[in-house]
Amino acid sequence: MRILAIDTSVGTGSVAASDERGLSERPLGPAGSHARVLTAGLADMAAARGWGDPATAIPSLGSHDVIAVVSGPGSFTGLRVGVTAAKALAWTTGARLVAVSGFEVLARQAATASQGHAGPFVVAYDAGRGEVYAATVALGLAGWSVGPPALMAADAWIDTLPTGSRLTGPGLDSIADRIASRGDLWIASPEIRYPSAGEVAATARERAEAGLFDDPLTLVPDYLRPSYAEERKPAVGG
Repeated sequence: MRILAIDTSVGTGSVAASDERGLSERPLGPAGSHARVLTAGLADMAAARGWGDPATAIPSLGSHDVIAVVSGPGSFTGLRVGVTAAKALAWTTGARLVAVSGFEVLARQAATASQGHAGPFVVAYDAGRGEVYAATVALGLAGWSVGPPALMAADAWIDTLPTGSRLTGPGLDSIADRIASRGDLWIASPEIRYPSAGEVAATARERAEAGLFDDPLTLVPDYLRPSYAEERKPAVGG
């Protein structure tokens, strides 16, 4: 099974290609460039594994292969770029589509960094407006499970964290000083607080082997919150 993985959910996007011989991965650069460089990045990763010519925009994949993408949480623009590209590739190549949760990807990265600790991990995204979007992720007999996410004021969220909580996610960056004042917490190092496409590929492989695929026709991104325009939209009939 060959897997082409995409993460454009947050500012530090990346792409990866994984097969039985190993993994190739590269960053995409700043968020504003993701739409421009994503296609070339995917072609380069596929070519690095010998799946096609880097001059060809469409990798050589088939029905036994997988396109993996982080479907959320994340920014509106970033998620639209990644999910749209993944769906287009699935349609074009005939590969199967697997959407993965950024919450799970980040918990898995934290588990690896903490010598395989099964969690639970509390994963937080910066939701803007002084808020975080956070969920608890734990490894059980059926695999990783993501609890219901909550949108909360950052200060209130910090106060709710039990002693010994294990924290990760890009949302920690903007509240680093306040989190650091809680000496009773395990805090992931900055370099693993953002999803890596390599971990996206590993997560998608497990889902694919379990027969868990997504329909390109119905897959939609999981945003952090409604857009400002949607929030201001009057209710139907109001």
